[in-house]
Amino acid sequence: MSALRQRATDLVRCYDQVLEQQIMGLGSCLACKDGKLWMKVEGLLKDSDPREMHCLGLDPLRVMEESLEAAAASASSAAAYSRRSKARPGLQGLAKAFEVLEQAALNLYLGPWRGEYKVIKMYSGTFTHYIAPVLSIPQTEKLFGLLGYQPSPSQPEELCLRPPKVEPVSLEDLLRLSCAFLVARCECLLLLSALGKHGGDAWWELSVVRGRQRGHSLQVCLLVINLISQ
Repeated sequence: MSALRQRATDLVRCYDQVLEQQIMGLGSCLACKDGKLWMKVEGLLKDSDPREMHCLGLDPLRVMEESLEAAAASASSAAAYSRRSKARPGLQGLAKAFEVLEQAALNLYLGPWRGEYKVIKMYSGTFTHYIAPVLSIPQTEKLFGLLGYQPSPSQPEELCLRPPKVEPVSLEDLLRLSCAFLVARCECLLLLSALGKHGGDAWWELSVVRGRQRGHSLQVCLLVINLISQ
């Protein structure tokens, strides 16, 4: 087994153990909030090539880049026309979106038989507050598609689970993706913390994400951005 695959396996195993403890000890099926696991993931993201850490079937840095490009374009347009407009959520909003996706994956992992998990209502409060502001429709369909959802043929504002006989998503895949969304959430908040006073600025956030896509450590990303901005 390659070192990269071993790391992925170990991370998912650790996530599974924490999830079991959370369910047995607290009776909670919510997205993971374990401090020790969070610190472990954060440490790995700081010390490793981020491209190697995001190896669980999800490319969150690409998702983040696409969303932040839209945010930067929106901010530039508003500035050009001297308009006051509500800022599009950046890394903070993306972290929450990844948490919603983690919860959706966990719901299917823990209760695949439950009818309420078979449909995602794109007009629900959770969706309109946390998904729609940061993810485009194509991004939304792609990410939920990883969990087995597809656009409803009869309800344009709903995503429904594909029939079990059509490209089924295994429980193993759902657990792996749950963990992947946790790592993505941690990446967002780690970058936001590192940016300090520049957090919330679309240009800075986009720049640091692009640096991470090239495999740079947080320290190198911030150094390069500071040099460019001078």
